[in-house]
Amino acid sequence: MKQKFKSTIVAFIATVTLTNAQEKFKPEWESLKKHKVAPEWFADAKLGVYFHWGVYTIPENGNEWYGRFMYEYDRKKSWGKGIYEYHTETYGRKKQYHDFIPEFKGEKFNAKMWVDMFENMGAKFIGSIAEHHDGFSMWGSKVNPWNAKDMGPKIDVVKEMSIEVKKRDLKFMTTFHHGFHMMFYPKKENSVLRPASQHIAAYDKLEFPQGGKFDILYGNMPYKAECDIWLGKLNEVIDTYCPDYIWMDFGQGFVQEDYRQQFLADYFNKAAELKKDVVVNTKGDFFPTDIAVVNVERATMEDITPFVWVTDFQIGSSWGFDKSKRVAINPQKAIRILAEVVSKNGVMILAAAPMADGTMPEEQVQAMAGIGAWLKLYGEAIYKTRPFVEFGQGPTKLKRNPNDDWNAYGSIKEGLQNLNAKDIRYTKIGNTVYAIQLGWPGASNAITLETFAGKAKDFNIKSVSVLGSKEKINWKKTAQGLVVTSPKNKPAEGDAAIVYKINLK
Repeated sequence: MKQKFKSTIVAFIATVTLTNAQEKFKPEWESLKKHKVAPEWFADAKLGVYFHWGVYTIPENGNEWYGRFMYEYDRKKSWGKGIYEYHTETYGRKKQYHDFIPEFKGEKFNAKMWVDMFENMGAKFIGSIAEHHDGFSMWGSKVNPWNAKDMGPKIDVVKEMSIEVKKRDLKFMTTFHHGFHMMFYPKKENSVLRPASQHIAAYDKLEFPQGGKFDILYGNMPYKAECDIWLGKLNEVIDTYCPDYIWMDFGQGFVQEDYRQQFLADYFNKAAELKKDVVVNTKGDFFPTDIAVVNVERATMEDITPFVWVTDFQIGSSWGFDKSKRVAINPQKAIRILAEVVSKNGVMILAAAPMADGTMPEEQVQAMAGIGAWLKLYGEAIYKTRPFVEFGQGPTKLKRNPNDDWNAYGSIKEGLQNLNAKDIRYTKIGNTVYAIQLGWPGASNAITLETFAGKAKDFNIKSVSVLGSKEKINWKKTAQGLVVTSPKNKPAEGDAAIVYKINLK
């Protein structure tokens, strides 16, 4: 009897093992589609943050693409134009990009201070840049000798940020821009087997260093070798940290398809092993959108989408620190854009731009504090919400710029900076609807929430209040919609937005 029982247990274990083996993700699109695109934690989070910090912060000019522009002597587009001349005049042509590495010391970097700042801003997931297009890894890489642990600051930045984030009830992300690394530095288009790209500048005379160890940093390797190191870097971070979210920039589309599939399989399988629900995004179509979250840079969608999407905005003037443009996002406008994004089923990511020594610019510190001040009071209208029957109303028109390079990715940017108190955005949780008025309308002003005469006309209203106000709010339902009256006294932080809390029966 015991032998029979033992045989049954062995057979059961074998079956479970086989089932688990069969359930592993394979590097094939059909298998990978079993992954849930946006887990609940991501749909609930609404706001995340990371930073651009690397070798490119040393010249403090021309943003995070300095490493490319310093070699591009016939830049046609206005973006980056003049950096070649600036580098020549400031440093001379003998100064190479890798010569900035010893100067990148990060002596004031403090992961705890940064995470405190980001958490106080209201971010529910916090990340570190892992690698930009310039090929310099921000963790202790064995695959890439050009990394921040062995050179420059001698700090494993990804590790330090991961430790601090994971101490708290927050999710950790890493950002990878390195799919474009193979074409980041100007080179002859036919020098190796590379996909065509509008960003390639074909030069007869190449100025960046070539040969030996320099080929790894400057992306001057054969196509397969470049794809190998792309996957190798990702797997290092997956195996060591397994971030909750691996953010991807546009360049991953230049990586061979089977490598992209292998990355996803490796990531999803590691996450399953650790019982984690993870996220990856796609800019464009380098990953299918039924596997990865759609990312539209500095943009919004036309209407509520049936899927969760994500967008990124700069906290500073550029993604990377630029000393000539010491400005930051207006926190009131940031709150309004956040409400716009969330009302359409989106998630917003903000990117900070620290200085080379690890100091966060004061203007960015103040902007983050301003965003956090509003969210501490009214975050219930943002976090864990879902779209209502309509995203909102108002006169501000949001539209595409026909000349925008990002139109292929669904970008709608024009008008975002103009959202104001005449615009309303809706969110909801259960039987509670939040009507977010994007600015202070003035005392005792009536506004008609038109959707309650349209798609929400059959909803019965129990009560209306304004978050942050103890005043009784006058309201009535009419043929035109739900008419609500703003309080006599402006709620704290009300210049950014005020929130009508509508409880349904």
